[in-house]
This record gives sequence, C-alpha cells and structure tokens, in this order.
Amino acid sequence: MFLSRSVFSLFVVVCLVLLSVGCSMENGEPENTGFVPVGLWATDFDRYDIKENFLDYLMDNSAWNPENDVLQGNIVRAVDFSGSAGVLIIRVSRADGPLITNTVGRYTGVYYRDFSGSSIRLANAIDLADWSPIEASSISAALSLFTVDNSNMHVDWSFVTPYTITSSAE
Repeated sequence: MFLSRSVFSLFVVVCLVLLSVGCSMENGEPENTGFVPVGLWATDFDRYDIKENFLDYLMDNSAWNPENDVLQGNIVRAVDFSGSAGVLIIRVSRADGPLITNTVGRYTGVYYRDFSGSSIRLANAIDLADWSPIEASSISAALSLFTVDNSNMHVDWSFVTPYTITSSAE
C-alpha cells in the first residue's frame, strides 16, 4: 500500500512539473534566457533600436536611394556565446527596402560581439556568397542554425564597424 501511494505521489509531482513547463511556453516560443543589449545603437548610416523583446533595424539609404531598409521583429531568444558576444533570434514582423528581403513570420539572427557597454558590433545573419538573409522556419531550426560555430559563416566581421549607444533603456 505504501509503495502504491509513493508511485501515485511521484506521478502527481511529474504531472505538475510537466504542466508548469508547458505553461511557460505559451505560444511555443522559449522565453529570453540570455543577455539582450538594450539601447539605441547607431553608426553614421544605420541603427538598431533594441528593446528587451523587440528589435528595430533601420538602414538609411538616402545617399543613393530614397527608400530605407527596415527589419523589425520580436526577440524570441537571446543566446550568449560569451560575456561580450551572442545572437538575438528574432521572428520577423516587418521587412522592407531594397536590401532587406527577409520573410515575415520566419526567424533570423542578429549577431553581436565586442560589447563594452558603450559600443558593440551588430550584424544581421546573411549568406556571404550572395548577401541574402539567412532564415529558419521554426524556433528550433533557428536555435540550430544561429550558433557560435556559424557566426563567422553568417557575418564578415571585418566589414562591421562598431555601433555606439545613443540612448539606453528608460
């Protein structure tokens, strides 16, 4: 009788744990677990406005084209590679402009490195052969694709100038 109560108790505990884990992933997307470099980060020609759960990228093309590039999306996962590098996985909600050809509803990565508090290097994940965006159809595929091992295949860091912070989180 004692053994059957123990087995039943263990079953109840396991069920409660599974229910609580299921509730933390309301829409099937994991919560942010890593560092998010919140702030308005800018260079002379583009900027990343990063909130805790949202990223807004703007490239000012006014020097050669009247249409700017815009990439926006919800940050569904922040993955730390080290104390100063990682990737923000975003689910694209807007992609407009001559160079931004991401697909709304898909996942892409924005890599960062050399974070110092006042500067950072940021770059959208691209195929270096043809400069097309790299995307995934699910969060699990994105987590497998946007990794520390792939960061140098998705970004040519020699072309990425540091962004400086123009405003921080309020």
